[in-house]
Parts: sequence; structure tokens; C-alpha cells
Amino acid sequence: MSLSQTTITSTVVFAVATCLKLLLIPSYHSTDFEVHRNWLALTHSLPPSEWYYEETSKWTLDYPPFFAWFEWVLSWLAAVADPNIVKIDNLDYGAPSCVLFQRISVIMSDLVLLYAVIQYCKWKKFDGDLQSFVISALVLLNTGLLLVDHIHFQYNGFLYGILLLSIVKMLQAILGFLTLKCAMQNRQQPVLGYA
Repeated sequence: MSLSQTTITSTVVFAVATCLKLLLIPSYHSTDFEVHRNWLALTHSLPPSEWYYEETSKWTLDYPPFFAWFEWVLSWLAAVADPNIVKIDNLDYGAPSCVLFQRISVIMSDLVLLYAVIQYCKWKKFDGDLQSFVISALVLLNTGLLLVDHIHFQYNGFLYGILLLSIVKMLQAILGFLTLKCAMQNRQQPVLGYA
């Protein structure tokens, strides 16, 4: 099975974006860095029923459950990378291994955004180099995401990826439904009742 031109183009743009993001690993990070480290610790160390009530840190978990479960998955990887990351009482922990893990986790979560961009380009039938390149570059090299996710410290690329993928899948389903409905209406009369 060969890769489509869209997949290749988008992946190359993602690779360039990833190289840029790797250069930002040692850069400034805001308090959100400790917020997410604390969320890794509490989702790893506590049962889900206590996640929203734990107050060792002032950075209590205040995101919806989907994101809490995402942090829980990341916490198991964090425990392997550096067990000190997932200690609840280890406030303001910023060892190089912690910084590296958290930065890489944001970069890797952007794979969801890459997948969504590829699906969008395929859905729009942007299989030409230029169209796929422009869409991929606009999304994957987005300055706002770069600043917020890879300097300030967030996972918005991951969440935008889920949003874009949801929109594409929803539109595919709606168009598929409308096509079938039109086909049924344009067949024989007895089928009209079903449409």
C-alpha cells in the first residue's frame, strides 16, 4: 500500500514543525507547566473519584473528564520517564527529565492534529502538492499553537486535532446520508416512504 501525496506532504510539514518544536524544548514555560505536572501526579496517584478534590497543590484539576483521562494515560508514561514527575507532593518539580517528557508529550500529541489534517485534505480531495502543503503549513505551523502549546505549555494541537477530525467525520457522514437519501428518492415510488 503506497502513501498518498497528501500524507507525504503533510508528514514532511509535520517533521519540519517538529524540528522547530524540538528547538523550543529549553525555552520559557509558564505556570501551566507545573499545572500539567501536578495533574499527571494526581491522576496517576489517586482514584478517579478524588481527582477533582485533591488540594495538595493550588493547581487543582479543573478540566473536563476527557482531558483528565488523557493526563492519566500520559501519567503512566511519565512514571517510566521519571517517577518523580508523578509524586503529588513534589511541587514545582522541573528537572530536565520532567521538562523533556512534558515537551515531548505535547509534540507527540500533535500526531492527532497531523492525522486530522491528512483526513481533511483527503476529504476535500486536496491531493495536489500545493493544496496539501498550504493547508498542512497553515495548521501544523500555526504560530498561535506554537506559542501556546510549545512555549507557554498546553495541549491545544491535540484538542484541535480531535475537533477537526470530528468535523471531517461528521461532514462525511452527513454527505453520505444525503447522497443515500437522494438516491433513494430518485428510485422507484415505493422507496419514497423510506426516504
